[in-house]
Amino acid sequence: MLTGWYPQFSKNRPLTAQEETDHLPFGRKQDVIPEDGVGLIHFNSTWMEFVDRGFKIKGSSATLAFLFCELIVLGAFFGGIFLAVRSTQEFSVATYVILAAGEGTFLFLAYFVWKNLLRFDLFAYTHNPVRFNRKTGKIHVFRHNGPGGVLSMPWNDASLYFHIGHGMQNKALRDLRCHVLDASQSVQDTFTVGHSTDEDLRIREQWEFIRRYMEQGPAHVVDDPLDGVITLSLKSSWKNCYMWVCFALGQSLFPMRHVLFPLYGALTLTRWLSFKTCKEPVWPTDIQAEGAMEPGDPHHWPEPEFMGAFAEDDAIYQRAVRRNELRKPRP
Repeated sequence: MLTGWYPQFSKNRPLTAQEETDHLPFGRKQDVIPEDGVGLIHFNSTWMEFVDRGFKIKGSSATLAFLFCELIVLGAFFGGIFLAVRSTQEFSVATYVILAAGEGTFLFLAYFVWKNLLRFDLFAYTHNPVRFNRKTGKIHVFRHNGPGGVLSMPWNDASLYFHIGHGMQNKALRDLRCHVLDASQSVQDTFTVGHSTDEDLRIREQWEFIRRYMEQGPAHVVDDPLDGVITLSLKSSWKNCYMWVCFALGQSLFPMRHVLFPLYGALTLTRWLSFKTCKEPVWPTDIQAEGAMEPGDPHHWPEPEFMGAFAEDDAIYQRAVRRNELRKPRP
């Protein structure tokens, strides 16, 4: 679930047998229905953008759980102080030992949680976009604002190795992952595109969506005009955060959302806090200039105010249902 945050992707290693099996080569059509996997945020004739894997878990259950644990540790720490003082009526040597041990434990846990999770989730960036510019034939991976904060590589470059990535904690999870290889085929860098999922098929659909855009053009990305819809929204509104939580928890829990409102509400709050404490990513001026959108672009897809807003259009909704019925697992 936290793959890429904790543990971080390993470097200076050869490709694994699994990565070689799950390779997604350039120029080869996937026999699937192209889908953006709800990771697309911008689309036009010049470029399109996806979020990366980390967007799905920002302000999620992991953050809520870690914050809850921190509160428990903090409560136990001050509770121990209160009980020690109350029982002895003075600060004995034992009291100081308890205080020191409690403070050390709290600081260690706080540092561990911040270093491996919260620093990516709070006071960071709202999202880390990956831009595909078909006019320049480049892929831009945002890391941070400032010098050296963007990884830029040519599409179809021999050093780019796209494949189906596997989760480290949850082995069932998959993502669209790309390694940057050196001349000896050793992994030097890694980035992800879109969300994690539990199906190889979903990753192949997303790859076909991207491949068609870069190799055939925006007019050939989807099979039906009603498929040309952006579902994901980056708005920090309460409604959008709530809609994301409904999506993330899945259809099976959705009918019980009112009963489970404490959970839905808590996750909505942590999602909202994550957005509010984070800043927007800003591309360097040269990347912005080369991505200037053409006036009246016929392939500019509108962006929703909240998650799934365009599904309120019955024609779009029915087409999505039909597309899901047509989807069949393929080897």
